[in-house]
Formats: sequence, C-alpha cells, structure tokens
Amino acid sequence: MKIKKKVWKQKHGVTFITLVVMGLFANFAFAEEGFVPLFDGETLNGWISARSTGDGDWGAFSTNKEEQAIHVYAGKKQGSKQTHDCLVTKKQFSHYILRMEYKWLEKRFEPRVNWDRDAGLLFHVHGDLKKVWPNCFEMQIGETPGHVTAKSEDYWQGRKPKHRFHSGDFFTVSTKAHLRSQTKRKGNLWDPKGESITIYGNSITPFGKEKAKGKWNEVEIRVHGHKKATFILNGEVVFETMNMEQKKDGKFVPIKKGHIGLQAESAELLYRNIRIKELKEEK
Repeated sequence: MKIKKKVWKQKHGVTFITLVVMGLFANFAFAEEGFVPLFDGETLNGWISARSTGDGDWGAFSTNKEEQAIHVYAGKKQGSKQTHDCLVTKKQFSHYILRMEYKWLEKRFEPRVNWDRDAGLLFHVHGDLKKVWPNCFEMQIGETPGHVTAKSEDYWQGRKPKHRFHSGDFFTVSTKAHLRSQTKRKGNLWDPKGESITIYGNSITPFGKEKAKGKWNEVEIRVHGHKKATFILNGEVVFETMNMEQKKDGKFVPIKKGHIGLQAESAELLYRNIRIKELKEEK
C-alpha cells in the first residue's frame, strides 16, 4: 500500500506540475503574439456609440459580465421596435490583426423581426461617428448560409424582403461615401482565383460556415492599411479586398486608417474576446 501511495503521489504530482507549466506557457504564448484587448470584459471604456446620449450611455450596447461580452439589445422584449446603432473605438488603426467572437441569441426586433439575423464588423471607419452607418468598409456578420441568394425560394419560403446576410460578405458603407476597392470574382462570387475587378458596393462570398445559433463564432480580419483586408470565419479565409480608396475632390485617394466598429441591427447578440495586434507598415 505504501508503494502504491508513493506512486500515486508521484503520478499526480507530475500531472499538477505539468498543468501549471502548460498554463504558464499558454499565457506567455498569448502575450508573445502581441495582442491587446479592445474590450476588457466589464466596461465599454474606449468605445463610443452613435446613439449615446452622454457619459455612461452606449445606446443599444451594454456589458454582460457573466459572459464577459458586449451585449446588443440586452433585456429588450422580443418583437419590440428597436433602433439600429453602431459602437466604434475611440482610437484609429491602420495595420493590424483583429480577432473576436460573436454569438447570436434568440430575440429579433422590429422592423426586422422576420429577417435573417444581421450585424457587422466595420473597419477604416471615418467621418461623422454619430452616424449609425458611418463611412467604412464592412465584414458582414449574418446567419444566411453562403449558398443562398434571392432566388433560393426553398430557403426563403415566401418571406419578404429576401435580404441575404452572410458572415464574410463585403460591404462599403455608405454609397454616398464614394468608396471603392478591388477583389477577385468568378461570376458574382468572390474567388481567390477569379478575375480582378473594381467594386463600389458589396461583394458576396460562397465560403464560410457559421455555427448554430447559440454557439460562438470566431472572426478575424487582417488589415494592411489601404493595400489589403482579409476576412477569416472560424479558421477559413472567406474574402479578400485590395486597394481601398475614397473619392475626394474628384480623385480617388487611399483610405489608410480608421476606427473599428460593431453594428446593432435588430437582432440580439454578444461580442467578446475582442483583441488586436498592430503591425508594422510594409515598405
């Protein structure tokens, strides 16, 4: 029995030490990556809302300390009428990798109670930050599957309007901002082996699969100034755009930096683990 007890102590002692070392290594590895949080899990310090009425008010956004997340439309009644909103960082960024997670919750609100759920991750936000849809580029966040279009009658089953919101699609906001960029497409779908074209609005991707409602999805965007932005959903590259520009005084100029934003568009959801690694500008 004494021998067995000694063996047990040695076995579990090693296990405990191993776990401690692994934990320390994981923390060091995260720190070595160079990522810093944009959201501390408890407050919205460092962010501003388009609908804010003053200090301590962030419009449709609040914090969920249990989930350590930003909660969109917390406590609102299912089907009630809610206004859209946009939450943006006070700081601007140019070259970086941004990672975060999002999760759809149950409730949807008027005027989109029967629509597919919709939100967005915005970058290079500039101009008037009190606009709900400020000038920017957007990685769409939405629950419409990538294969669905307005012609997919089996999916829509008579629902109108037939608005596709697929995580990974690309938008320029707004049309009055006179933004453009380039991407590669085959037909009307993004394809890394496709033909290079200039776009002035949105471009859709067939790639990317969102996890079921109630599960966390992982999002990453890699932004290199005006030169390129890459969208990644749950580990899969789903879209890329290049040469992001805006028309000013009759001529297109590069959009090299801007704020980062999160949308609230009539569907309850959570955003968490929002972190950023700033990169050196390529020469």
